Amino acid sequence: MLRVLFAFVAMTALLLGTSAAEANRFPRILASPTEPWPEGGSFFVRLCRQHDARNACEEEVTPAQRRAVEQTLRQMPQITGLRYESKREALVRFLKTVPDLTGAVEESDMSEEFSGRLLRWSDAPAFDSAVKMLPGISIAYARPVPFWEDKADVVIILCNDGRRKHCEGRGRATADEMTAIEALLRKMKGIERIYLADRAHNMWTNERFSALVSQPVERVPQDGDNDAEPRLLKEYYESYYVKLNDPKLVPSIVDAVEDLPGVAGALEVSVWGG
Repeated sequence: MLRVLFAFVAMTALLLGTSAAEANRFPRILASPTEPWPEGGSFFVRLCRQHDARNACEEEVTPAQRRAVEQTLRQMPQITGLRYESKREALVRFLKTVPDLTGAVEESDMSEEFSGRLLRWSDAPAFDSAVKMLPGISIAYARPVPFWEDKADVVIILCNDGRRKHCEGRGRATADEMTAIEALLRKMKGIERIYLADRAHNMWTNERFSALVSQPVERVPQDGDNDAEPRLLKEYYESYYVKLNDPKLVPSIVDAVEDLPGVAGALEVSVWGG
């Protein structure tokens, strides 16, 4: 009798353990958080090159100017994670994004660049003042950290009014399409959390981000439409935001979902695109 009882207890534990594992593999869809907004920001400083597209430079940055820019940045206590990108590195990165232009774009078309993080977004004016007058710079730009940068690794944008890729001639993603997207995500390994951001949440993050951008630094006119009228709620998109246990899984998640019916596009959440 005891042997049967022990066997029953062991089987029950095994089943409960399996159920818990299955629950972890199939995370429920969460509502989007509203706080906290990440602290800090990011920046890039693009150096002059010949035939600069912005007409901000008369000639290529000199080695002395490059060293002066780097020294100025390294001495600033407001920044961290300074990184230099050569023209060659910029070309490799660009062609990964737009492989169809391989052979049409050359290393000489690229610009050298410094990038890094601002510890606080309130430090943006100090950064701007320190670098904007340095010779050899084509453009210096800072922006606050997007809301989702520390909360998700992939964003899946759903169809709305048909103006995005894969969405021509159709309306918003249907309930059945969203169910299919969620079912696929639940089955994929490496997913920790899945958030559904409705149009109201996406409008809120966009408007708050625009407000942060416009506060501390005078913006370059070509950099956006921060002074434009806010868009209507119906013009925003619903999105899934996915948190992974390993960011290296981003490409596999993007490839799996970007061509599904109802998906306008999928991409990595990043400091520049999140």
